[in-house]
Amino acid sequence: MSTILEVRNFSAWYGHYSALSDITLEVLDHEILGIIGPAGCGKTTFLRSLNRLNDLVPDFRVEGSIGFWGVDIYRQDVDLAALRRKLGMVFAVPVPLPGTILENLRLGSRLNNRKADAGALVEKTLRAAYLWDEVKDRLHQSAFALSGGQQQRLCLARTLMLEPDVLLLDEPCSGLDPISTAKIEEALVELKRELTIILVTNNVMQASRVADRTAFFLQGRVVEFGLTQQIFVNPKEKETYEYVSGRFG
Repeated sequence: MSTILEVRNFSAWYGHYSALSDITLEVLDHEILGIIGPAGCGKTTFLRSLNRLNDLVPDFRVEGSIGFWGVDIYRQDVDLAALRRKLGMVFAVPVPLPGTILENLRLGSRLNNRKADAGALVEKTLRAAYLWDEVKDRLHQSAFALSGGQQQRLCLARTLMLEPDVLLLDEPCSGLDPISTAKIEEALVELKRELTIILVTNNVMQASRVADRTAFFLQGRVVEFGLTQQIFVNPKEKETYEYVSGRFG
């Protein structure tokens, strides 16, 4: 598999606070990369750095590089709107927009100037998010009428309408019931055939179920990075073993 994202000696600060320290790793095309670690270890900062959402935070600064298909995204001439369409993000708390289910989804096709085949893309993305059978007869109802788990899958489908190369997921199953969580995990395993997924999760068992490779973050640095089976069955670092075995975090 080819490398889609290459992170080299990447560090980040909020003012004087060091959030990330010398992160180096590669993300392969068509893989699910799990990012695990205790709260406050830099997982979300790292995820938001990949599509430069942290630029919106006052006093945020970085060192090092992040290459996306070989292009350093922290160069000044990068089109941020285009970058954020290619690295689409789904947040922990689902945020449906005012309007119907269909209007939520068509926003993505309008942003991508894909009006002609928007109908086919709506069905495709809803099926990919394991939501089509539940909403196909109520597309003109308010998105707010959906359950929490359905809203999260709607947000996933809305992001897929942008046709991203990379899907950035920040705790997408936080607060969801086991059935909704299982549906999202099933969707992710299917979706990696078409794109790359980076999954930040506090649920180590979720990472063990769906991730091909896993990075363990602690205090803003990568303690261990490798095949998921190795991380969970035979970790090289004592800190990794203690975290995945539930001794801290």
